[in-house]
Amino acid sequence: MIFGALLALASSFSFSVNSILIRRGLADAGATAAQGAFITVLLGVPFGFAAVVITGQILNFDQVPLNGYLMIAAAGIIHFCIGRYCNYRSIAAFGASRAVTVQAFAVPYSIIMAIVLLGERPTAFMYVAIALILGSPLLMIDRGKRPARGAERTGAPPSGAARSGAPAVEIRMVEGVVFSLLASVGYGTSPILIRAALEDATGVAAVGTFVAYVGASVVLLVSLALPAQRHLIGAINFRYMRLFGSAGLSVFMAQLLRFFSLALADVTIVDPLMRTVGVFTLILSYLVNRRLELITLGVVLSVLVSFAGSAMLVIAAAQR
Repeated sequence: MIFGALLALASSFSFSVNSILIRRGLADAGATAAQGAFITVLLGVPFGFAAVVITGQILNFDQVPLNGYLMIAAAGIIHFCIGRYCNYRSIAAFGASRAVTVQAFAVPYSIIMAIVLLGERPTAFMYVAIALILGSPLLMIDRGKRPARGAERTGAPPSGAARSGAPAVEIRMVEGVVFSLLASVGYGTSPILIRAALEDATGVAAVGTFVAYVGASVVLLVSLALPAQRHLIGAINFRYMRLFGSAGLSVFMAQLLRFFSLALADVTIVDPLMRTVGVFTLILSYLVNRRLELITLGVVLSVLVSFAGSAMLVIAAAQR
């Protein structure tokens, strides 16, 4: 259980790297959220196959029954096709740090689903830890500052406001909140399906990741038959692949670590720990995308509160 919790933290960090790269790609390269999702999902298939071979799990495909594969494929479609698109759309609308803040609402959703569907029973200590992780994003909310507008769409160099520390991007709050909440539903549903599929199987985390990516990729490729979706093919070029290729690798590693953690630990432990992605994203945003994000004192407080909750969950995992 403790190893599963640590893997969840590693997965969370990898997800934050993906958010930073996606934010840069959407702001500077001028790509759309759909194009970013399309590239990163398709890249997950060769990455997933390589992981299956390297881990030796290519011989373990028979450990998961057919209904398990169907659940994993469904999890991939929900998480990658729906959740990832909505996540990237929210990042484009109001930034990576704000997006992960709102997406913390995936925690109570997935925990309630785990309790109802999987019969998991968190302890009182775990409820306190979950509350800390869930409440910490509230400290990040900006209550009075308004960002500058214009540079995100043009890809122009930072203005004076950007150089002084304010993000040189247009903030579309309603769009960002709506798509963050939709991403939360997708991200909160997929762990339930993954845990249900892998609960009785061991040594198939890489297989599960590969199958999830294949399921999502099939849906995306079939969607190219629709005229409205054919513009996605244009995303496969060097301009976008530089950032989105790296983003695809980081998010694949995050998903692989997530599958391993869900195979070893309960959803009620893994999913709250995954919410530390907000903390990691804010730290990396300050270091890498400072002109695109706004870091305040509330961010520092949220880091302390969220890590306190994470530490409590790790302790709870060690005692089970």
